[in-house]
Amino acid sequence: MGSKRDQITQTLKIGGEMLRSSRSLDEDDRAILGEVRMIGGSMVTILIIALVLTEVYNAVDFSQTNGTYDSPFGSVVSDLETTGVAAMSLLVVGLLVVAASAIMRYFGGGFGGNR
Repeated sequence: MGSKRDQITQTLKIGGEMLRSSRSLDEDDRAILGEVRMIGGSMVTILIIALVLTEVYNAVDFSQTNGTYDSPFGSVVSDLETTGVAAMSLLVVGLLVVAASAIMRYFGGGFGGNR
């Protein structure tokens, strides 16, 4: 009788371990999905910013004299042409670093350490 009880206990232990490992895999998938959503949302945001800035820049004709803008907002336009491009480039590089970090964490190493 004791051996039958031991078999049932062992079977329940194995089932519990399988359930726990299944849940940990589900939680792991949920974590990576959150990171994918964050990276995807960032990419869409960068695309929208680039499109809006392009449309605003193309919609208004700014007069130039010797390569500088004459309008009251001329300094803003020249800043967007120089600093804005650098800022967008840094955003893209930062997004690549975040994506690489997420991938490395998913595989058990990388910038953020183990989970």
